[in-house]
Amino acid sequence: MFTALIYLLCSVLAFVVIVGVFRLETARGGKRIVLVKLRTSLDAAVISVRSKISKVDTYLGRGFARLMLHYAAHGVLQRLLDFIGRTEQKVEHLLRRNKQVATDIRINKNKTHLDKIAEHKQEVALTEEQKLKMRSHE
Repeated sequence: MFTALIYLLCSVLAFVVIVGVFRLETARGGKRIVLVKLRTSLDAAVISVRSKISKVDTYLGRGFARLMLHYAAHGVLQRLLDFIGRTEQKVEHLLRRNKQVATDIRINKNKTHLDKIAEHKQEVALTEEQKLKMRSHE
C-alpha cells in the first residue's frame, strides 16, 4: 500500500512538472526550455523514420498491409477449419466405436457375478418338502 502511494505521488509530480514545462514553452512562443538538443535530435529521428515509412508505403501500395492482414486471417481460419475437421473425425470414430461396443455387449451379454450367484441360489434351493421337513424338526 505504501509503495503504491509512493508511485502515485511520483507520477503526479512528474505530470505536474511536464505540464508546467509545456505551458511555459507555449507561453514563450514554442521555444524549448528543457533538454533542447535532445528533443531536437529526437524530432529529427522521428521525421526521418516517418519519411522512410512513407516511402515504403508508397512503394508497396496502400493496400499491401490490408492484403497481408487478409492473408494472415485466412491462414488462421484455415488452421481452425483443419482442427475442427480433425476433431469431427475423432468424434465420429468414437461414436462408431461406442456403437460397436454396445452391440457387442448386447450380443454377447456375459453373465455378471451377481447373475451367477442367482443361478446358484436356484440350483441349491430346497424343495417344498425339504422346507416342511426342516420346519418340523423331525
